[in-house]
Amino acid sequence: MVEGLDAEEYEALVTGAETYRAALVVRLGGEAGLRTGEITCVTPGHLRETEGDADLSLLAVPSDDTEGETKAGDDPETEGAPRDHSGIDRETAIPASLAAELRRYAESADLRESEPFVDVSPRRVQMIVSETAEHAAARTDGLVDPDVTPRDLRRTFARRLLVDRGVDPHAVREAGGWETMATLDGYLGALDGDAIAEAIAGDRAGSSDGPAAESAPTTLGGFEALADGDDRKTPLATVPGGVVEADRWAEAWVARGMGDRDRVEIAGAAGADRETLVDRGATADGPCRDAVEAGEPVATEGSPATAGRPAIAVPVRYRDVTHGALCVVAGGEPPVSPVSPAERREIAALGRCLGWAVTAGRWRDLLHSDAVTEVEFHTGDEGAFLSRASAALGCRIDLASTVAVDDDASRFYLSVEGARPQALADAVAGASGVSDLRVIETREDGCDVSVRVEGGSAVRALTEHGATVRDATAEDGRVRVVADLPEGADVRPVADGFRATFADARLASKESVARPARSEDSLRDGVAERFTDRQWAALSAAYHGGYFDWPRGSTAEEVADAMDVSSPTFHNHLRKAQRRLLDELFEDGRRARRLDQG
Repeated sequence: MVEGLDAEEYEALVTGAETYRAALVVRLGGEAGLRTGEITCVTPGHLRETEGDADLSLLAVPSDDTEGETKAGDDPETEGAPRDHSGIDRETAIPASLAAELRRYAESADLRESEPFVDVSPRRVQMIVSETAEHAAARTDGLVDPDVTPRDLRRTFARRLLVDRGVDPHAVREAGGWETMATLDGYLGALDGDAIAEAIAGDRAGSSDGPAAESAPTTLGGFEALADGDDRKTPLATVPGGVVEADRWAEAWVARGMGDRDRVEIAGAAGADRETLVDRGATADGPCRDAVEAGEPVATEGSPATAGRPAIAVPVRYRDVTHGALCVVAGGEPPVSPVSPAERREIAALGRCLGWAVTAGRWRDLLHSDAVTEVEFHTGDEGAFLSRASAALGCRIDLASTVAVDDDASRFYLSVEGARPQALADAVAGASGVSDLRVIETREDGCDVSVRVEGGSAVRALTEHGATVRDATAEDGRVRVVADLPEGADVRPVADGFRATFADARLASKESVARPARSEDSLRDGVAERFTDRQWAALSAAYHGGYFDWPRGSTAEEVADAMDVSSPTFHNHLRKAQRRLLDELFEDGRRARRLDQG
């Protein structure tokens, strides 16, 4: 029996990833052959282009010196084998699509050349793979084994190269870092006489329509269009043109506004003009709407919207926010082959990258805008735990800050007037996604606490649409949230997204507000630009957690635990953030003195 996941199972596993980072973790194991500990070590500086094949990039794999941790759970034949634990262990070839995703992620997360793509513990990597497998198993009715491990991804890497593509086992051994050829035996199925003769004759390697040809990336132009950017056009408009640069695809378009049939529009198209697509029903029923409603890729052998050709539509989304759908139609002369699992995976990844780019663009516009659209929402939905707690206790709760602690969780720092910590804990007990209440300070008439919140929240429903929350207050069972959007932004999809989380939510006000030339918020944003997301999260969590108070409201270990990171990791990010903050202070001072003296 051939070990590892087959192409359909692996595609379903990657598609089942609920976050961008989870997808990268799976792909680094399944397409780069990295061990658990190695996944936590690779950085942007380890990526480089090949000299020949544009469809591949090279990823240097650092030696792991975590006392054999990376061997645990790996192949029994390699455990205990002597290895060099200094410098670079090996290089492995990865698909250009994976390299493009890694670079895009590094840019969006503001990673330096030496900062790891996946800055978590090896244990957390194992948990991410396990969580992704369980989610994929539930979505595919058991197609994916819910017990998939990082070791299974290594097996998939070997299977993909040895069985599906017929790569030289020597190259596979070197790419995966296996010590001997014997360790690869379990990844290969038995060959009968005909298969052996075919391999020796070289027919398999020379076939133009075999697995190797099928696995070649065909959407690289879409990723390049996304990475190169164009300040005059949105990513939704530029990506379709990049996709159809490959002969494989005849048409590509992005439809948005799928929540309202009267407001659906083609945001970008290539290979066919907007009028033709509308006439064919691309903005009505079809693959795009199916993909948005299903929340996952939808392939079709042909529909009126795709002129009867095979196609695939994928959601354009970031976390819980869907911006629309990307549809790609196969090209070539009939008969046209259907979309392969590898192509399906690539286009799904492009949809996720496009969703992130749209959201990031809104955040950028908000940061640099001279004016903002201020919106105020109200909700009394019991699903909003702040509403539930303020109604039960008759208290007022103000949100001081939120800090992201994981891809799907945040820590809320709350100031409470009129309730004690135990009463608050009792009031939110059983609230969906709310856990780990921690007391920071107790006052005679209230307290300061923090809670871990997973999934949907009033704040997250807005921030994931590119809004900045300015104020959030709960009193007498009603939650009031004030947020800023870029000037001229369409508020309707933001309101629709908010109501999707809280059914009774209403837009109480909307107005254009000019920003002061040097407000406190703009000063803070200017300083915050110097930090990475993780450094800002560590600094915010430490400040709001009372770490800088005297006496301290929380120890460093308690703040690290609340952020779900190790104490050394927290200290590392906090020290870097403090250094950058002090650099801003003292460098500004030196600049001012030089100007005075000049």
